[in-house]
Amino acid sequence: MAKFINVIKFFLKGEINMPSIYENRFFTVMAVFEVAPQQQQELIDGIADQVEEHIKKFPGFVSASFHASDDGRKVVNYAQWHSKESWQKAPQAPNSDKAKAAIEGVIKRCEAKSVSGDSFSFRVARVVENEL
Repeated sequence: MAKFINVIKFFLKGEINMPSIYENRFFTVMAVFEVAPQQQQELIDGIADQVEEHIKKFPGFVSASFHASDDGRKVVNYAQWHSKESWQKAPQAPNSDKAKAAIEGVIKRCEAKSVSGDSFSFRVARVVENEL
């Protein structure tokens, strides 16, 4: 809990930037997984580690956010790309095969199931934000 409170303090002081969501600026991909509660954080960390190591270097990648359900049974990966085309070209990026295999290994190890089949893709149609 102390770590969470420190993160909030840094965020409120402007020392941590959260990804911004803009209308019609980025291409959005969402993947939803079901997982046992004791495996939820391992699934998030395993996929996020591959994003950090490989995918964030792919041309057009903007950000990936991982959302954990309160009951521990679902994970939503919300990723933004500069365009649909850059997302579609990601499989040709260097180390994409390595990242894909590692992510598939994490999903299998955590016995997670994709709820969304493949990924859902979206455009941000409208954003309502509050002033901080």
